[in-house]
Amino acid sequence: MIHILTLKVGDKYSSQYINNLYRGIKKNTTVEFKMYCYTEDPKDIIDDVEIIELANPNLLKLQWHKIQFHSKNFAGIKNGERCLILDIDWIITGNLDDILSFDIKSGHFGCFERWWSNRLEWCSINGGFQMYRMGDTEYLHRIFFADAEYWQERFIKLGEAEPPVNGEQNFVDLIIGPERYWFPKQWFAKYHEPEMKKIEKNWIKRVSPNPLLIDGEWDDDIKMIHFSNAKNIIENSNESWIKEFWSG
Repeated sequence: MIHILTLKVGDKYSSQYINNLYRGIKKNTTVEFKMYCYTEDPKDIIDDVEIIELANPNLLKLQWHKIQFHSKNFAGIKNGERCLILDIDWIITGNLDDILSFDIKSGHFGCFERWWSNRLEWCSINGGFQMYRMGDTEYLHRIFFADAEYWQERFIKLGEAEPPVNGEQNFVDLIIGPERYWFPKQWFAKYHEPEMKKIEKNWIKRVSPNPLLIDGEWDDDIKMIHFSNAKNIIENSNESWIKEFWSG
């Protein structure tokens, strides 16, 4: 079994994001998994998802609460068990068995290159997808909480992350050890309507000569589509493929 850890904090995302992510995963895998939501507001989240109380949402800034997932035995998960951190603004479009069944080695960190970015030199990974074995990444938690305020501001001050709140994935990319497993980049995509020309260009440059998205049809290799960015809201889009893959 794999433990899937998610965070819902603040009022940007509704319970629909958690519920639809769970259903999208369930529909697209045969692998046994358990999904958790770390939140201060569990209202309307389906019973299939285990709620972990976020007692003090003001302790950290928004997505920085994901660092807590790297604490020892978070949610009572035993050391050595497989964990996957997922942001809740993913849409699942393909079979996930190759991802969720992956037997990541002890001491390794599973990630993928955010190929759509023009700032890979500042941060090479997508922080909305992190795979590890419980206990292996506890040092991330320890280093961060040694000076949490510094880390939450560092990457914005350097111009490597956008204000007002960002840089969590930069921190993980900077601190995580060299033993990384890079999942195939062609399994992951990003959708952000104003940036699709840039995204398509980088797909062809870095991933595949085949078109990424044509008339609502994604490349056959794509398994997951991310709606990262502060104003990139799934329910604000009228794309027909979203209604097909992201629903209750």
